[in-house]
Amino acid sequence: MSISTATGNRPVSPKPGKASRQPGWYIPWIFVGVFMIVMAVNGVMVHFAMSSWTGVETENHFIKGLGYNNDLAGARAQAERGWQVEPQFTSTEPRKAVVAITARDKQGQVLKDATVTVTMIRPTAEGHDKSLTLPYLGEGRYGAPVELDLEGQWDMRFVITHATGDYQDQKRVWVQ
Repeated sequence: MSISTATGNRPVSPKPGKASRQPGWYIPWIFVGVFMIVMAVNGVMVHFAMSSWTGVETENHFIKGLGYNNDLAGARAQAERGWQVEPQFTSTEPRKAVVAITARDKQGQVLKDATVTVTMIRPTAEGHDKSLTLPYLGEGRYGAPVELDLEGQWDMRFVITHATGDYQDQKRVWVQ
């Protein structure tokens, strides 16, 4: 047996072929793939969140939170007054309706000389709200026609201001 001068005393290795990979070599790539999927899904969710935001938010939320106890006291006083208030919303034509409020005190007497303000609020989009003051129609009834920009759900928030106290409530209505 002769020793090659090119390799010295080292044995000659067989012809290099395809090197075998170690078991589990793909596991780090699984982690990379999963994180890429998570980032892609988050990107899609951010896109839809930013493109579908209507801009509706509570204004002065901190100040409203501080006045919460006053709101509870007002609600108790309103309940003690025991007024009988019946809001009515009658849709007459597409996007047109008649808003009416019937107000009586605890004994069933008509509440005259009150100021009744109704605000129609679109809960899903800003810029479409309408406020109106209802005139007195007689027998404790206040009412007026209203024309709204959009069909669908609206919140009818009404406030009654009278010499004997205040009343406020809200009713969800559907505009055809």
